[in-house]
Amino acid sequence: MAPNRQVKRARNLVDLKAWNMDSCIAAAVILLGVVIWVLIPYQVDEPPAFLRQIHAGMSPSLFPRLAALGFVIIGVLYLLTSFDMNSENGFAELTRQDYAEIALVLVLMTAYVTLLQPLGFVVSSALSAVAIALLYGSRNVIGIGIVALIAPLLIYFMFTRLLNVSLPAFPWFTQ
Repeated sequence: MAPNRQVKRARNLVDLKAWNMDSCIAAAVILLGVVIWVLIPYQVDEPPAFLRQIHAGMSPSLFPRLAALGFVIIGVLYLLTSFDMNSENGFAELTRQDYAEIALVLVLMTAYVTLLQPLGFVVSSALSAVAIALLYGSRNVIGIGIVALIAPLLIYFMFTRLLNVSLPAFPWFTQ
């Protein structure tokens, strides 16, 4: 990369008039990564010590921290390349129905998080998968069933058994 191109990018970071839609999205991705990183210690509990022994598995905060770090790295790379992009504002083309669907998905995700404790990971994930699939027009009962049942079960057992990371249990079982 030519030195004058690096100088131009550095000036663009400071000059808000040079920012485009991609630059704003990149900054939001970086901010999201930082917020996740900061909030993880307050949101993810370490498993309790059993008979005064420290839990030998991976820390439950490992994957959220890796995701947060990934958000920051990808956001920085996206921000640095965003000034060379000539992009249009994609939000201007969205209809009211598109915004309504986005809002409904946010409501569904809030319900999903709320239902994690009382219903457990598998049941709440299955319900969310069915609701979102139906919202976006899928009517393939077999496909929805596979995604809603098999995927949450595989994820649950992979995390709890193979990676030794706790997820909200089935409401009728204790781990």
